[in-house]
Amino acid sequence: RVDQLNYDVQHLQTALRNFQHRRYVREQQERQREELLARTFTTNDSDTTIPIDETLQFNESLQNAHRGMDDLIGSGTHILQGLRDQRVTLK
Repeated sequence: RVDQLNYDVQHLQTALRNFQHRRYVREQQERQREELLARTFTTNDSDTTIPIDETLQFNESLQNAHRGMDDLIGSGTHILQGLRDQRVTLK
């Protein structure tokens, strides 16, 4: 009987915590929604800048890496073709 009461108490405490958590989350969402609705949005400042130089350098580095990999694959293909030609010659 005592074990059953302990189990019931734990079950009710868990249910209460779940209910409180759901209520807290719902209230927080409502607060955030109200803050968004009350907020006034303005246009961007004229000082907005985009870091094009860094992006351009990164893009060029990526292209150079791609070209390097293409060259590496191409030279590997030529080496394999040379080995095949040597094999045919030796036969």
